[in-house]
Amino acid sequence: MTHHPVNPAPRELLKLVVVGHVDHGKSTLVGRLLYDTDALPEGKLEELQAVSSKRGMELEWSFVLDSFQAERDQAVTIDTTQIRFKTDKRDYVIIDAPGHREFLKNMVSGAAEADAAILVIDAAEGVREQSRRHG
Repeated sequence: MTHHPVNPAPRELLKLVVVGHVDHGKSTLVGRLLYDTDALPEGKLEELQAVSSKRGMELEWSFVLDSFQAERDQAVTIDTTQIRFKTDKRDYVIIDAPGHREFLKNMVSGAAEADAAILVIDAAEGVREQSRRHG
């Protein structure tokens, strides 16, 4: 008798977009979340440390998702960035969306793919123009 592996039940997938006003901490939140849950790709922490050190700054968690060199140089998110993330219960696609007004259509396209959203608001600055638009 041959043993056939049973196909596991399909895992639930949640697409989550992170939105909000520029510089309110969207990319930083996602980068830190990935680090704290051991979900960073192999070598990513060392790369972040090297890039931050080269720039003479402390480790910058927002660089985890900034896939374009231009974004690192300007410290802005230009396009949506997607990264897969897993927990014991489900799979996630986290969509980091740009906060600048001129990239609003990129944020909207990222949000259109999402099942849920996190609207990040800087506690010191409060609700701003893009916070309202993204909401």
